Amino acid sequence: MALGPLKNEKILDMAAASGGKTTYISQLMNNTGVVIANDYKIERIPALKFNILRLGITNTIVTNYDGRKFPKIMKNFDRVLLDAPCSGTGIISRDPSIKVQRNLKDIYKASHLQKELILSAIDCLSPGGIMVYSTCSIAVLENEAVVDYALKNRFVKVLPPDVDIGEPGVLNYEEKRFDA
Repeated sequence: MALGPLKNEKILDMAAASGGKTTYISQLMNNTGVVIANDYKIERIPALKFNILRLGITNTIVTNYDGRKFPKIMKNFDRVLLDAPCSGTGIISRDPSIKVQRNLKDIYKASHLQKELILSAIDCLSPGGIMVYSTCSIAVLENEAVVDYALKNRFVKVLPPDVDIGEPGVLNYEEKRFDA
């Protein structure tokens, strides 16, 4: 919903598997335009393809590339969704094992990858294009810090969402200060 896809647009779902968001984007577009559903992990591609076929989606092309290299493969998208790979700290209530499987090093590794991916996602946009960055993490290092990194490394701005979701971002974290 936050991405706001329109009919006949060219859209990239940079980390698409297993396809729930991809297929919803296609439905909102009434199967018009084109959606590139990309996922880096080859083992996740069959589930992505299955869900696209199962739901009768006809405007979607599945690709298997490293999202960090995507601007060299294809760009000029109207919209890009980056639901970035993350530590999963925001879904502990669904998967309590995350508490014992993740540590601070995992969050730093995820944040590093997310920073690379968000710059690539921005570089895939047409001028004036819109990108949505999301994670299922509650870690500041994977959210506010990544957006702050993008703001400092690309000529972009944060838009207020058209949908009432989530909570306002953290403005202060340890020694870091984030722009509202």
